[in-house]
Amino acid sequence: MRLDLLQPAEKLGTPGPPPGVSTSITAIVEEAPVATPPRSRRSEWRRAALILVAALSLLGQGERFRVDPRFRSPSTTLLAYWEALRQGDGDSAYECFVEGRHDLPVPGALWFLPPTDDLWLTGFRSLPVTAGRVMVTYEVHYRPRGVGEERMFKTGSELVRTHGEWRISQPLGEASMPEWKGVPGPIDM
Repeated sequence: MRLDLLQPAEKLGTPGPPPGVSTSITAIVEEAPVATPPRSRRSEWRRAALILVAALSLLGQGERFRVDPRFRSPSTTLLAYWEALRQGDGDSAYECFVEGRHDLPVPGALWFLPPTDDLWLTGFRSLPVTAGRVMVTYEVHYRPRGVGEERMFKTGSELVRTHGEWRISQPLGEASMPEWKGVPGPIDM
């Protein structure tokens, strides 16, 4: 039997490289590196200027942030809180706190305050504790409805600055609450 007349059998496995492709590692290493043209100082300055312009164009592209005017300072936050209490607005009072405390009075139930015609704060004294945290003492003045006399008590709160806004962290304690004085009202007979 003559084997040279038989058709060659199909080879299994990976086919060989196409013609013109070097399989030798030394042939790849010996190839000359591609020469890059020398850069001029002018092109380097141009490139740096383009990078600078691109970086500056990204500034200010974040989300717009506005500070609520009621919370721009510790005193305005405290004014907003006491005004909300005077009006019986529990939701607005909750907004003045860091974590929206739910142990505050509900609308219409203002702790010790009687219905008032006027309410204002004076005598602010602040003591910075850390950056973004301050202790504030102040006087709350009010005129009970139907009574012409002004009443006043001293109290205080700790305020914390978060995202540019001041919020009440906690009151200074039970000792800062005034002694309750009832307001004489009409008696139905």
